Amino acid sequence: MANPKERRNYPRVKIKLPVVKMAGNGLISGEIRDLSMGGAFIRCQEILNCNEKFHMVISAKGRLMSIIGEVVWQDIKKIKNNAAMGGMGVQFRQIFSGDRRFLREVITSHHSNKLTAWLPRALRINR
Repeated sequence: MANPKERRNYPRVKIKLPVVKMAGNGLISGEIRDLSMGGAFIRCQEILNCNEKFHMVISAKGRLMSIIGEVVWQDIKKIKNNAAMGGMGVQFRQIFSGDRRFLREVITSHHSNKLTAWLPRALRINR
């Protein structure tokens, strides 16, 4: 059995992709550090509140993906000059089917097991 504390439904891949979050009246740029079919960890200077939903655009392989996400956890660290740097765990709430297919291609290309890279935990044989 996998780690009992692991609650993620999909396997993650370590990756660095630019992301722009549209929150309130502004744009916040950040970087995705790990990614799955169900969500991502986003590193950025401005962290949104937990349970806050927002629109994001992810750039990968010359294509843009439009996704609605929700912040499920946050990690904020203060650095020497009092600036905040941290990240947040985001769960994907809405993805267009074409963007979902492309997301699956991106994840599969970065995963060691190309056959199970995008499968939910319930369907994977090696749980």
